[in-house]
Amino acid sequence: MSTTPVSAGSAETSAEQNHGAKEMLDLVDRWKTRVDEIRVQLDLAKLDLRDHATRQLELARNANFAATPKLRAAYHDASATAQALRDGVDELLDDVKEAFAAVQEVLDRN
Repeated sequence: MSTTPVSAGSAETSAEQNHGAKEMLDLVDRWKTRVDEIRVQLDLAKLDLRDHATRQLELARNANFAATPKLRAAYHDASATAQALRDGVDELLDDVKEAFAAVQEVLDRN
């Protein structure tokens, strides 16, 4: 069995390569860890956003539920008020016509 002697320069180069490879693997591991941390942060942010959006949607629904009957009542009141106003204007016009007819009658007699 023959053994080949390893030169000192060759051993140093191999050790440097192993050290460099280990540093690269450590760097990759740190980046993987950082990516995982960012993913967790994103997942938490999504959950927070979903919770916030759900609360805002619930608030909007509650506001809608509270406002809808009041808006219906306001519409009904406005319709009734508009009708009363129309009736009042019709009465006013009738009164003006009667007044004009009375004046016309007085003028016609003279």
